[in-house]
Amino acid sequence: MYLPIQDDSSLPRTAFTAGGGAELASSVLKGSHTADVLVVGGGIGGCSAALHAAEGGARVVLLEANKIGWGASGRNGGHVAPATKHDPDEIIARYGAVAGQRLIDAAEEGPKVVADLVTRHAIECEFSVPGIISAAHTPTAMQAMAKRVDYWASRGRPVEMLDRRQAADMIGSDYYLGAWIDRRGAKINPLGFVRGLARAAVKAGASLYEGTRALKIEKQSGKWLVKTEHGEVQADMVFLCTNAYTDGLWPGLRQTIVSVRAFQFMTRPLRDNVRKTILPGGQPMTDSRRLLSGIRLHSDGRLQFGGRGPAFGAEGEPSWGATLGRLQKIFPQLGEIETDFWWTGFMAMNGDNSWHIHELAPGLLTMLGCNGRGVALATIYGRELARYARGTPAADFVLPPDAPRRIFAHGLVEPFVSGLIRYYALRDAAEIRRLERDNPAST
Repeated sequence: MYLPIQDDSSLPRTAFTAGGGAELASSVLKGSHTADVLVVGGGIGGCSAALHAAEGGARVVLLEANKIGWGASGRNGGHVAPATKHDPDEIIARYGAVAGQRLIDAAEEGPKVVADLVTRHAIECEFSVPGIISAAHTPTAMQAMAKRVDYWASRGRPVEMLDRRQAADMIGSDYYLGAWIDRRGAKINPLGFVRGLARAAVKAGASLYEGTRALKIEKQSGKWLVKTEHGEVQADMVFLCTNAYTDGLWPGLRQTIVSVRAFQFMTRPLRDNVRKTILPGGQPMTDSRRLLSGIRLHSDGRLQFGGRGPAFGAEGEPSWGATLGRLQKIFPQLGEIETDFWWTGFMAMNGDNSWHIHELAPGLLTMLGCNGRGVALATIYGRELARYARGTPAADFVLPPDAPRRIFAHGLVEPFVSGLIRYYALRDAAEIRRLERDNPAST
């Protein structure tokens, strides 16, 4: 049975809406259509799959229930990291030497893959590679960062550990104990990027339909038949790229992830004298807290930052006090913070903080689980699905498909995760109090 997931009715005003280019002029699918490849979901992953499959000569149809980029692809922070969330040794231990190294290499190439697509298709999305800063709020975090820096530095990569003074100079705050910078990291207007991928897919021959929700999928005469409100598509292969907005189209799939709300905020343009003191090198940054802060300064002087709010259900009011209080502690020079707007949307989390490709049935594949690392890895995993359409065995993917694993007691996950978030907030707060007590310069 089709079960929609509750969410906002339109793409919110975000930091990226104005610079994301014009909306696509796509129509609603009507009547009967055929395709080699049907993609369900018009985010970065789906549009990457559609583009790469169309460039490989496949007849491609893409269905998007709302607008291209309407989900997490148009609502995220725009950081393009050259790595997964996990340390390389953990990846090797988890996936083995061969598959693990493939994932490490693919993730490292993520910003370059994005850059190539941006250049090849002349996508206007404010892409640049200033590096990404990760700041440490505890000695344990500093040790973990030093370990990762040692790994990449020994392989000749442009990474650097920053002591407290160097971190303060690059961030514009002496709040942290130190940091590291990965100069391979990039930033982007993600809405502009996904719309650019969609336009490139159309130019390559794909057919895109917006406002068209897939309602039913079934196997019929050796083909996949996907029905919508006003039409249907028969295809040899179907790729489900709905991620955090996965519904009941395929039984049990939604129970393999938890869709958690993330909140983003945008200040009004900062005064010039303040603007020059915050992230002066143009790098976006995160920190080591469990409820981390993603922060970036835009060219118009607006400061974008992640914050807190209700994790589930319909859109609710953000936690203003906790969010603004955190930012003011990091950047006391901001004074009274004047926010211009905020927005929210879901991201897909799972038990192992990792993307997955699942082969649900012959010719039916899905990709799920951004866990906050969506831009580069969704682009790569969409490309992997397209390789499958061209005959590449699934075993040769960056990571081979695995069986979907339902989250135990999925119906009880929301109160559990809400409690876990409160627990993380308390742990973060205790560590910050210790930081401020032991390191007075951070207050």
